[in-house]
Amino acid sequence: MNTIGVVFSAEFERRIRSRAFIIGTVIGALAIAALAFLPALLGNFASSTKTIVLVGDPALTSAAAKLLKRDFTIAATAPRLTQTPTIAYLDAHGKASAVAVLERRGDSLRVVTYTRDPGGLRSAFATDLAPLQIGLATGTPPSQIAANTKIAVEEHDLSGRFADASQAVAAKGIALAFIVLLYLAILLNAQSIIMAVAEEKTSRIAELLVATLDPAQLLFAKILAATATSFVQLAVWIGTSLVVGKTVAGFFADGTAAAGSAPELGITAPEILWFIVFFVIGFVQCAVLFAAAGSLVNRSEDVGSVSGPLYIPIIGAYIIAQFALQYPNAPNVVIFSFVPIVAPFVMFTRVVVGSVPAWQLVLSISINVLAAVALAWFGGRVYRVGMLMYGRLPSPRQIVAAMRQR
Repeated sequence: MNTIGVVFSAEFERRIRSRAFIIGTVIGALAIAALAFLPALLGNFASSTKTIVLVGDPALTSAAAKLLKRDFTIAATAPRLTQTPTIAYLDAHGKASAVAVLERRGDSLRVVTYTRDPGGLRSAFATDLAPLQIGLATGTPPSQIAANTKIAVEEHDLSGRFADASQAVAAKGIALAFIVLLYLAILLNAQSIIMAVAEEKTSRIAELLVATLDPAQLLFAKILAATATSFVQLAVWIGTSLVVGKTVAGFFADGTAAAGSAPELGITAPEILWFIVFFVIGFVQCAVLFAAAGSLVNRSEDVGSVSGPLYIPIIGAYIIAQFALQYPNAPNVVIFSFVPIVAPFVMFTRVVVGSVPAWQLVLSISINVLAAVALAWFGGRVYRVGMLMYGRLPSPRQIVAAMRQR
């Protein structure tokens, strides 16, 4: 077996059997499962804050209840208040969040609320009860006014990418989930790379390794093992997402929770393929930089100061990808989809949520593959110099001299 194969096998086995990898993978899968049920939990919280008691003339509260039912749950109605409402009163009426007292004053509607959260109901009340206010002023039935204020809006995607708005929203959700996975996988595994390299150097194992193995091959095998390990981790996480997504979709479909709170995940094969392509490109670009940085560390406590600047472009890429979710074809977003390290996040997001011209996709992949090769060459040279130097960081002159050597 060649050098790269031996180092890859040993490194991959060490990583895949490490306690940190197993714990991290299991915790990640459990976190994904927990997050899948989060909308149901939040929906229950939201429903409790939208439960109200209506007080006033029965004709008035009846008309108001019909208008408010789209945003609120009416726990009870009463013709009048016998005392100022208290928290105990709200708890006794289905743990309502507020009591709304409706009063007609001439041609106007007056609403007084007693609520657990002041200000939380004002906007929705004003919108929902507007037809009632207009009806009192004009004598027109509020139901007729509400019916005439509904406007049918049809959206058509000129690119032909999505059939309707729900598909576009689902695509944004998938893109967000994938870039979060990409972000976490790169950060977690890049950190493990720099720690492993730093540990080898500080324990003087590097002297033996570099004395018997080509540093470039050693670095390549380590990055290859880290990439394979991260794919195993991602496979577990994505598999968990698919299984839990279908389970949650069935849970909501059975009517045991609010319908529509957790739509079924619709991940297509091309999206998985593009995720793999951009993950490999982005991971290699970051991994060689972190490995090179790790070779410059002389003490384990210096890892943070050396690796800190390398996190900045990754965090920046993640933030820019959030803008790409909303504006995939904005000029600045398009430019960033070609920039190395940033592009794997941004271009992947654009591919999922929008329609990217083929030439932009080919150009982005070409630029970033070339950048990965260049970074690998640069990182390999820095790695060779850094692993053999102790006590101080190599100077820029030494790094330049090392890069000129063959």
